[in-house]
Amino acid sequence: MVLVLVLAGGRHALFNDPGTYWHLRLGRDILATASAPRCDALTFTRSQEPWVDQSWGFDVLLAVVVDHAGWSCAAALTALGLAWVYASLTRDLIQGGASAVAAVVVALLSAAIGCIHFLIRPHVFTLAFVYLTFRLCRKQYEQGGWAIAWVPVLTAVLANLHGGFVALPLIVACAGVGRAVSGGGASRATVGGYALAFAACCLASLVNPYGLDLHRHVARLLFTSGVTGLIDEYKSAPFGQPEARVLEMAVLALIALPALSNRKIDRYSLVHVLVWLHLALTSIRNAPFFALAVAPVMAGLLDGLATSLKTDWTERPGRSAWPWALAVGLLVLIAARIPLGSPDPTKWPLDAVAVLDAQDDRQRLFHEQDWGGLIASECKNRRLSFIDDRFELFGVKAVLEYVAALGGGPEWDAIRDRERIDVVWIKPDRGLARRLLDDPGWTVAHRGAASIVFRRRDAGAVPRSPGERLSGTIPMSHEP
Repeated sequence: MVLVLVLAGGRHALFNDPGTYWHLRLGRDILATASAPRCDALTFTRSQEPWVDQSWGFDVLLAVVVDHAGWSCAAALTALGLAWVYASLTRDLIQGGASAVAAVVVALLSAAIGCIHFLIRPHVFTLAFVYLTFRLCRKQYEQGGWAIAWVPVLTAVLANLHGGFVALPLIVACAGVGRAVSGGGASRATVGGYALAFAACCLASLVNPYGLDLHRHVARLLFTSGVTGLIDEYKSAPFGQPEARVLEMAVLALIALPALSNRKIDRYSLVHVLVWLHLALTSIRNAPFFALAVAPVMAGLLDGLATSLKTDWTERPGRSAWPWALAVGLLVLIAARIPLGSPDPTKWPLDAVAVLDAQDDRQRLFHEQDWGGLIASECKNRRLSFIDDRFELFGVKAVLEYVAALGGGPEWDAIRDRERIDVVWIKPDRGLARRLLDDPGWTVAHRGAASIVFRRRDAGAVPRSPGERLSGTIPMSHEP
């Protein structure tokens, strides 16, 4: 069901993360140079400034997939990965004793909360690895053994795919605290196993091209850069808004169900729920992880409402062939070059890229922040952008100045003169667009439904020999 919903309702939505496109550009660069980037190579405003690519592994995977099988394959793999997470969650809940009805309801609720990460971006890997870590920690809690020993391995892998690797040792720490407070004769050796796994996770996260610099980068982004206050997904859950409605329902259910159900929340689960509820309330990007943490609790409370749920619908023994059939069907569609998704033309004005390609790529471009990655990945020759959504690279002051310039205020004059801007590519409803339409010094090079391109009248072409490319350009490889 999740697979169908993602592909049917998300054929455009999967492409709505502005970082997807610069991830592709960097992946191509990494493959060409055989090294992870150490400084910015995408913008002229921060060129050569030190920067850590916390998702370098994802960048490489994305470049390989897109350049060899196209965007449809990237969309299909993303959908399959998301479907696997929530199908596995459903099966785990049932195997853990939940009724099939409760398991499906909770899994769909979790998917509805998690849909903010239903994008072609490295967060998909974090979602899957967080689910696996919760699963391993619960298995360790219920059965003992060394299931938790796999978490450091997951941490080492995720540390090369996304900065969300910090969630895995946190889950282990919560599991250790939960085991300690749950009673039942928890020995020092038992709790010590969690402490050992936590330490191993921290050490395993150092297995990356940047070493400790990766941790400094993530810490700076989260705690000292100040840019998280400018990014919607880092802000508190916007209760009352549509995007937080399902999360609000889950929180209300978590409050009401214990009073109505004949089951209680065990102490081990309570630790996970409290920690991840706090993180979800303070930053909406953590809500999908809270949904995974609360799933076993919610399923148990639902089953405590009416024991008849156990007999209304039961899972047949054995594994279903439907997931495999759907996966094979997707592969057939990809092989037949049938498009399974594409960027929304109302959000990503690809029609204007050809106009940008016609301009001298050494003329400096001012543009929408979301289109920075698009410029990096889709322009034929290597064109440096003004800004993209890596806010930690630019800092609060520069981002606020940029936003003010989009409105057409005096900040635009400062940026135009300081950065020697020759071309502007923005949305038609921007204040800056209205100002430039009235400015005789600028001419319209392209006007579309989603964007407008201006060129400064006195901007001369930069001399170049025939066939010359911008220094450092790496050949593009578009979708086949």
